[in-house]
Amino acid sequence: MLSITVNYIRSEYIEILRDFGPINSFKEKNGYLPTHKVKLSLWERLTINMLGNLVFAIKVRKIGLCTFVLNSDGFSRQSNVGKKFIPWEQVLQIHLLSSAYLLELDQGFIPLPFRCFEISQRADFEVLVSSKLARFEF
Repeated sequence: MLSITVNYIRSEYIEILRDFGPINSFKEKNGYLPTHKVKLSLWERLTINMLGNLVFAIKVRKIGLCTFVLNSDGFSRQSNVGKKFIPWEQVLQIHLLSSAYLLELDQGFIPLPFRCFEISQRADFEVLVSSKLARFEF
């Protein structure tokens, strides 16, 4: 069992969007994940910055500090909106980005920044989720 506490940071959230935006855009257009680095257009970068800041402010105000407990069955998240358990079967994929893991669900994404893990916890997490982990070059 792993336990991490996440207090999201705006600059980190925007970086996650910049990392994953082109990957997700490519996947939606082509039906599969890219095998090469995909660049953002100027318009996409501006959109991520403008909308990302707004979404971040709303989410942080609503969700606040999160505590995640992860085990072989799935993970729970305790936040301002309550406690929720999500089994690994409901996680479509886990994206390994430049500064975070991004858990992809049917109804959204959950970022887990690397800074919130101890070194041994990251290794344990990657073993736990190895069948769902997708790696990209940044």
